[in-house]
Amino acid sequence: MNSWLALSILALVCWGITGNTQKISTNHISTQLSFIAFSLAFVPVGVAALLLLPEGVHATRLVWALGILSGILNGLGALTSFAAFSAGAKSSVAVPVMYLAPLITVLMARLFLHEQISVAQWAGIFLAPVSAWLLSMESN
Repeated sequence: MNSWLALSILALVCWGITGNTQKISTNHISTQLSFIAFSLAFVPVGVAALLLLPEGVHATRLVWALGILSGILNGLGALTSFAAFSAGAKSSVAVPVMYLAPLITVLMARLFLHEQISVAQWAGIFLAPVSAWLLSMESN
């Protein structure tokens, strides 16, 4: 298995568990406190990443700006997900909708990075929202 695929699967598992831990936290504490705890958890992860950074790695201002923008967007996404859970969303319903974010990534990669999308991938882009919609349907 490619190392990128193994790492991607690990990210999938971590984010999949996160959908439930976010819901559980907002069942017991406020959106704001849940988000603060979530944000504080990034500090040791960031320190570990900094310590593992190879010496001599230098980044341009643009790279730093894009990294910071990524963090801001990730934080806003997390904050709004906590707010959705706090407002009563079920994790089994909200998370499939929230995790359609890769569709935006794929379309932006096509638009800005000129990456090619195959017919099978276009089918996946079409079927993913259908899948989330089916998962979100409430039974009576």
